[in-house]
Amino acid sequence: MTAAVTPDKLGMGDTVEVMMARAREAKSNVPVGGNVVVELFGPDGVLKDLRVGDNLVTDHGDEAVGERMYDDTQDIVTGMRLGDNGSPTTTKAGAGSFIQGYITGSQEALDAVPLGVDKGTGLGWRVPHICTWAAGDVTNAAISNTVLTDETPITDVTGTAANTVAKFVFGSTIDKQAGDSLVVTWNVDFLGA
Repeated sequence: MTAAVTPDKLGMGDTVEVMMARAREAKSNVPVGGNVVVELFGPDGVLKDLRVGDNLVTDHGDEAVGERMYDDTQDIVTGMRLGDNGSPTTTKAGAGSFIQGYITGSQEALDAVPLGVDKGTGLGWRVPHICTWAAGDVTNAAISNTVLTDETPITDVTGTAANTVAKFVFGSTIDKQAGDSLVVTWNVDFLGA
């Protein structure tokens, strides 16, 4: 942009070159996504129900991942919770971002510390989080949603948006009977582009 400066009292003129430039930034996105696999096994070990779908990473989840990049004291995923609300909603923030219809006693610590998996050149990195509700643990005929939590230690409460990393709503309810076991595998994928 060029701006002409009016002559001052001495009759001298100047042209002032105003350069407005913005440093170019390389475009880079690091999407966080993945999927959830929900498996219900009968007492005989046979698969009774299978659900696979995309999860929703909440605002808190975005924040936790971002903070973890520079702060290794940031809480990491500690477990999951189950809910039985017949019509759960899913939003990135607010009431739809955490468990709805919390099933008392359904808080479950991760089966093991998750280990990252390289998905291959250019395909990103996957971190699977797995929880198992064994036979006799949480019997409910209408399980409808689950969340990843970073609450430390995980407690027998509904949880809040401030400790819910991601949420998954089932298309229809799952009927977990006393002899059934439920396994939820939450694959969190990172792909820089």
